[in-house]
Amino acid sequence: MKALIVGAGPGGLTAALNLAGLGLDVTVVEKEAVPGGRMRGLTFGEAGEYQVDTGPSILQLPQVLERVFRRSGLAIEDYVTLERLPTSPRVCFWDGSHLDTTWDQARMEAEVERLAPGKGPAYRRWFEATREKYRVAYGTFMAHPADSLGYYGPLRLLPAVKYKPWQTLYAHLDEAFHDDRLSYAFSYPAKYLGLHPTTCSSVFSVIPYLELEFGVWHVRGGFRALARGMMKAAQDKGATFRLSSPVARVLVEGRRARGVELSSGEKLLADVVVVNADLPYAATTLLEARWRAGTRLSDAALGRAKYSCSAFMLYLGLDTVYQDAPHHLVYLSDAVRRTDRDALEDRRADLEDPPFYVVNPQVTDRAGAPPGHSALYVLVPTPNTSGQHDWKHLEAELTRKVPGWLAKVGMKDVARHVRAQVAFTAPTWRDEFNVHRGAVFSLSHAWTQLGPLRPRVKSPHVEGLYWVGGGTHPGSGLLTIIESANIAADYLSRASGRGALADWPHVPEVGSLPVSEGAPGRR
Repeated sequence: MKALIVGAGPGGLTAALNLAGLGLDVTVVEKEAVPGGRMRGLTFGEAGEYQVDTGPSILQLPQVLERVFRRSGLAIEDYVTLERLPTSPRVCFWDGSHLDTTWDQARMEAEVERLAPGKGPAYRRWFEATREKYRVAYGTFMAHPADSLGYYGPLRLLPAVKYKPWQTLYAHLDEAFHDDRLSYAFSYPAKYLGLHPTTCSSVFSVIPYLELEFGVWHVRGGFRALARGMMKAAQDKGATFRLSSPVARVLVEGRRARGVELSSGEKLLADVVVVNADLPYAATTLLEARWRAGTRLSDAALGRAKYSCSAFMLYLGLDTVYQDAPHHLVYLSDAVRRTDRDALEDRRADLEDPPFYVVNPQVTDRAGAPPGHSALYVLVPTPNTSGQHDWKHLEAELTRKVPGWLAKVGMKDVARHVRAQVAFTAPTWRDEFNVHRGAVFSLSHAWTQLGPLRPRVKSPHVEGLYWVGGGTHPGSGLLTIIESANIAADYLSRASGRGALADWPHVPEVGSLPVSEGAPGRR
């Protein structure tokens, strides 16, 4: 069986490794000269002396990625080095207090007690209850194809009922803590699901749990090194990569995918096509409207769909290293507690006191900056391009203000140390990365866009066509993108006569670590 994969983002790379491991004839076509998609990284500075990641910055449950390598007969430690950070993000609050989150539960409970005296036992109860929720949720719902409404069948839902999935994430956390700082500290990932904690299902409490149970992981050399390592691993299993080869359209005959046509006019034929480009963009650009009519991927349906926010990104090359700051920091301004429609739907950019996220990698990994320098980046949520905004004004204002705001997370006088900088806005993501509406977290995870109500991995309308990435089930985020590629591999393993995908779904045991922990990459 011959498989063509469109896009060498993390979903395409996982698909390539999975399918090559199954023995399929795999070709990956990628428009850029390097692999990674949004994970390809950025080089900047007068002499290109700074390198930063441009996509994922956190790896959760590395055991799942490790298993992709191992089922293909490879060892992940031969390609990249994974490192568990001593702490998860430091969360700084609107009142000047902060919470250092960590996978060390004794330290974590003590940290909660320090921030909010008397709340340590509440944290322990919440953590233990969410541990049970994880065991139910991961294999049953995340690592499972949502190919019919049977996904929500009574027997599948029954074990989850006691966790009140109809409750909002904020209500769930407020019930546990009665402290807005703790409730918002454990619910801030809702923003990256395209939702607000007051509109997000409580099932997503599993996301902070994953970081608190298993830790936050870094890839030595950055996630751009992970892209290169995954490409090399897929090549070692026989996959062919054609970089700098933009795809113009997916070829369909008789409602069956037959291959792709490149922008050059060259046609590549295959038995199956796996598309890893941003789903709304790819559907409307690469697949003729007649093959999408009446589906969730029609122009009308995608026009009505709900999308995540975008992100202003400021990449800074500094002549210093903020050694006293952790690798990851989150600032939660009082604005996170707003519940007006502008806030809930990300209609306006906050140019005065927005929440933001900071990655300070040089405290962990010297790659990416000269000695004594650092390359950090800041993410500020903004509207996507569906509304009318003065993007040049927004870019100028945030570029000017963000360095000063970093004092709110303990990084003082940043502006004095800036030697190079690059800014991305929603139009950057739309125009340079082909992200529909610049919505960096793709389709939101509202109830009407979850499970079988979200675009499916296996196209129900075009035979032999598969979608992997953040826009399809199970959703956005590096871990879920990897699982979407695992779902595609399971379908194709069965279709090729090999039966179910081996050793999948893999639900890491509580307390487990990847076999490769601490093992240096050897290639």
